[in-house]
Amino acid sequence: MGVGELVGDPPRERPAVRVLPVVSVGLAVLASGLLAIHLDVPPFYDNEGRYAEVAREMLLRGDYLTPYMDGTLFLNKPPLAFWLTACVFRIAGLTEGARLVPLVAAAVTLIATARLGALLYGEAAGVVAGLALATSIGFVLEARTLRPDMLVTASVAVAFLFWRTATARGGGRTMWLCGMYAVLGLGVLAKGLVPVIVVGLPIALVTLREPGWRAVGELRPGLGLAVMAAIVLPWHVAIAVAHPGFVWDYVVNQHLLFFLGRKPTQDSVGDPLLAFWGAAVFRAIPWLLLVPLTGGEARRGASHAAAAAERATFFLWTWVGGVMVLLSCTPERLEHYAIPTLPALALLAARAWERLREGTSGRHAWAVLRGAGAALAGVGLIGVVYGRGLLGRRYWLGQAAGLEALLLPAALTLAIGGGMLALAAVRRHASMLVGVLTVTMVPLSAIVLRAQADVAPLFSWRPVAEVIRARVSAATEVVFESPVEYQLVGGLAFYSGRRITLLEPPGFTPPTYLARQGGSIFLDRAEFERRWRAGVPLVLVSDPLKRRDVPDGIAPGPFTVLARFGDRWVLTNAPVLAPG
Repeated sequence: MGVGELVGDPPRERPAVRVLPVVSVGLAVLASGLLAIHLDVPPFYDNEGRYAEVAREMLLRGDYLTPYMDGTLFLNKPPLAFWLTACVFRIAGLTEGARLVPLVAAAVTLIATARLGALLYGEAAGVVAGLALATSIGFVLEARTLRPDMLVTASVAVAFLFWRTATARGGGRTMWLCGMYAVLGLGVLAKGLVPVIVVGLPIALVTLREPGWRAVGELRPGLGLAVMAAIVLPWHVAIAVAHPGFVWDYVVNQHLLFFLGRKPTQDSVGDPLLAFWGAAVFRAIPWLLLVPLTGGEARRGASHAAAAAERATFFLWTWVGGVMVLLSCTPERLEHYAIPTLPALALLAARAWERLREGTSGRHAWAVLRGAGAALAGVGLIGVVYGRGLLGRRYWLGQAAGLEALLLPAALTLAIGGGMLALAAVRRHASMLVGVLTVTMVPLSAIVLRAQADVAPLFSWRPVAEVIRARVSAATEVVFESPVEYQLVGGLAFYSGRRITLLEPPGFTPPTYLARQGGSIFLDRAEFERRWRAGVPLVLVSDPLKRRDVPDGIAPGPFTVLARFGDRWVLTNAPVLAPG
């Protein structure tokens, strides 16, 4: 038994893939075109701002080797996202159009997912997998978010596609394996070892099921190390030579101690386990409804006697399970870390659709879907009646006035979609089921994106920078009350176009590569207060991670409140210019 058989070849009677390349590319172009509408809305959120600012400083310095943020060496992240963003900035200017980077990665992910679905289950399943991925909430949001996670997801999806192609072929295997290792190398340049681990776990589980080491040898691990080293090592070695302390921080702090939650510099706060799983479920809406219908087939796929499709389903469940279990074990998980599971979930949804169409999904499957449709319709109707009261439960939501207007269309869309889903289940019509989910998600995705724009003033630095630019002299020093996650200053520096002074956070331990700079990257609190009371013109932007309902105690008195955006207070002791 070869490795290809362990994954699962499509049955021989299925036609060779012919139409899918055109359909998948067309779907990717259509989805990307729709997602590119108003790509500049909303302004960069906090997490996006740091990538935009590092790329901006690369352009200003003319140094694409060494990342800096707010004038300070920033080696916490590998460089690929910075490089690609800087390329877009160089061509299109310093705009939110840099989201073209994740958008192109999303198109690549979509094509790879559809092609992988065709190889595992057949051409029709590949098309449905593409539709499912393109209309998943998480995919829609991440395709318009400037950070490395969609690059990583593209690396994972393409790597699995190349591996699957290599294991199914006699000739050309080495070429496809080289491609797999090359895209994993690019993934490492995007987000460290994450894509290697995400891809390595399922491949290891599938490969090691075969007795002996022949299957491992077929993967050419020596070749893989050489290909990945050629891509990954040049930048890492150059930075390590130029900046002592980088290797320890990057390998030990940013990977090992980060995973264990024992990183000396606690510059991020992980999400609680339930919040992480809840976000993963939300991002997989609505196609997650179909995934449990493949659970029985996955269990059968663990057997050596399993059929090809069953082995393929087992592989996809190990893809999802490996990511979710691994991230559940680290306290440093963040809600968007589950993004690389979306292609696998779309493929499992396509397999569930195929089994429903063939009548092999079990006698309770349609009953489950009828219940799910009725439940969604009920939630939508409850939202129509009681939705407005939900906003008051989170104090900051009340500051986004536009959200209330979106509640009714969102609830109605959910109610109608749930009702149509129940009707498709009653009629046992698999294609209608896919159509209902796809059509329902188009307006829901638009509503979610509009909501994201409405809350932007609470999570973006652009309005803060605009107020500072309009209300105080350009010579006024801007001070940021930095949390330990000092990288949050990136968006403020980007939209201000100037160096921001960081107020020293308590208990901060600098990365080892900044040891030579000591405390020079921060302004001491006592010195800040001395300058403020002495009348040195200053603007203080408060820590956005702290809730303060009043500005008292944020800065020494006297001060003027220039603006408040959510938990971001903007205070000054300088003369205030008239608005406009």
